[in-house]
Amino acid sequence: MMNKLLVKGGIPLLILLVGGGVFWIMVAAGAPPQRQEKSYLGPLVKGMAAPLRQVQILVEGQGTVEPSAQIDLVPQVGGVVVWKSPQLEQGGFFAKGDPLVQIDPRDYELALERTRAEVAQAAFQLDLARQEAEVARQEWDLLEDYSASQPSQLVLRLPQLRAAEASHQAAQARLAEAQLRLERTKLYAPFAGRVRQTSLDVGQFVNVGQPVARLYSIEKAQIVVSVPDEDLAWFDVPLGHVEGGGAAGVRGAGSVSMGAAGAEAIVKGWYGGRHYQWRGRVVRTEGEIDPQSRMVRLVVEVDDPYGDIQSEREALKVGMFVDVDIVGRQVEGVRVLPRMVLRPGNTVWTAGPAGLLKLRSATVVRTMGEDVVVRFDMAADERVVLSQLSGVTEGMKVRLAEEM
Repeated sequence: MMNKLLVKGGIPLLILLVGGGVFWIMVAAGAPPQRQEKSYLGPLVKGMAAPLRQVQILVEGQGTVEPSAQIDLVPQVGGVVVWKSPQLEQGGFFAKGDPLVQIDPRDYELALERTRAEVAQAAFQLDLARQEAEVARQEWDLLEDYSASQPSQLVLRLPQLRAAEASHQAAQARLAEAQLRLERTKLYAPFAGRVRQTSLDVGQFVNVGQPVARLYSIEKAQIVVSVPDEDLAWFDVPLGHVEGGGAAGVRGAGSVSMGAAGAEAIVKGWYGGRHYQWRGRVVRTEGEIDPQSRMVRLVVEVDDPYGDIQSEREALKVGMFVDVDIVGRQVEGVRVLPRMVLRPGNTVWTAGPAGLLKLRSATVVRTMGEDVVVRFDMAADERVVLSQLSGVTEGMKVRLAEEM
């Protein structure tokens, strides 16, 4: 029994002793590992190419769409409304010259007939006065002593003739006025437009000068955009000037003319969950610089903003808030970079194939949205560093990971 226990306990011990001996022999016989020195390649950074380009400068702004013309529809004669256009409702469309309102014309028709009778009567009196003047001239000519003196105007009934002529002219003027008042019982659209608001109904009595509706034109729309005054150097704005002779400030001394056409503008807005664009043009600046913001207010005009009225979804509607990009001049020899890579002090980091970081001084030409247009020198094989680093120094080592 004792021998069996010694055999069982001695076998594992023997295995451990043999394994330890083999490991010691291997360690003693092997050469020690050699230490390898690796050079530091610098932090890993992302880079992008920035070739020289020709860039169209865009001046950005925002504004609200306004009508180019807006008026109150006001009757010039009073009376009861007997008809109104179905389009004379809030939001209704109408074309230039469309009839909008009819005021009861009967009183004005009767007045017209009355003045026609007055004209006929005045014409009769004028003919009578002419005949009497002719008879008076003939009677004077029959007198034997007519050569001794000239007849007076009263003898020839000339004052009566002139009075009859004046009465006839006054009657004709009253006839023209009556015709005009009758015509004014119909109100027509002065332009193609839309109804902003109205309170008119058939059967309502309207007074002279009482607004019955507010209309605005859809022939043109305008957006007032505020921009810094230095941005005016990038695009053309029509400027008015007086031409012609005469002293300054004298009425009629000259005529006002506008310069070259203004810059094009791209108007962008959202409607019905979709993005739309319209083309416009800068037509003028407002009369003064805003005293609060010191900004110049530009007027951008869009022709035919509704286009086909049936496609109202694509219309540039009054009240929409829109973005406006004014197309400016082109600049050459510039580079376009994300704004984030322009470091403090207008510095740009670049790196070439050798992996050395360089600090380039850049001149900012224009900031456009998330991009910046700059000028600086760099080699064709260099890349602009996009990554953020700390403790940057000229000539430090970096590794370009990828090009964007």
